[in-house]
Amino acid sequence: MSSQLQELGLEKELTPRNHRAVRFGFLFLVATQIVPYVVLYETRYVYAGSYVSPRASQILGVLTVVIMLISLALAWGVKGIIQSNGDQQAIRGRLKMAALSGILAIFTTFYQWSGRYTSPQSRFGEMFFIITGADIVYAVVGLIILWAAISRAGRISLKPEKYWIVDAARYFWTFVTLVWIASWIVVYFL
Repeated sequence: MSSQLQELGLEKELTPRNHRAVRFGFLFLVATQIVPYVVLYETRYVYAGSYVSPRASQILGVLTVVIMLISLALAWGVKGIIQSNGDQQAIRGRLKMAALSGILAIFTTFYQWSGRYTSPQSRFGEMFFIITGADIVYAVVGLIILWAAISRAGRISLKPEKYWIVDAARYFWTFVTLVWIASWIVVYFL
């Protein structure tokens, strides 16, 4: 199958120039995803002002952010493995640990929702559930991208010129983590 795609010119190595173009396009796409969050954060202040529910669990909020930061560190550590020895099992294992940490962060948010630390009918509660829900949606998309990277690492040898899917997963996961931190600050502190 691969040789047939090469004959048709559909499977090519990414040249450094094409790699930069693809990376720029992907990073531009990720940057545009900031717009919905800016709107959500502004809406939060229009509806809830600077009120933060005293019942909102600061500890769970901090725990979720720490889990996401650990997950991000795991995802970024994959680049070093690729550049040093390219051990496929180590790459897949690290990406799986990053994905599992992301799933754990999602479950801590679900736990917060189930605890009803704030009423969904209150102005603060509406924004709390909408913002954390958006975080979960983007985290699920990030997990899908991580899963694609894990799958690809199992099928082909990820040499430095063939690791774009890992780069894409790391960049998107960085976006997810940074947005989660910003949401935590907006929801719990400001």
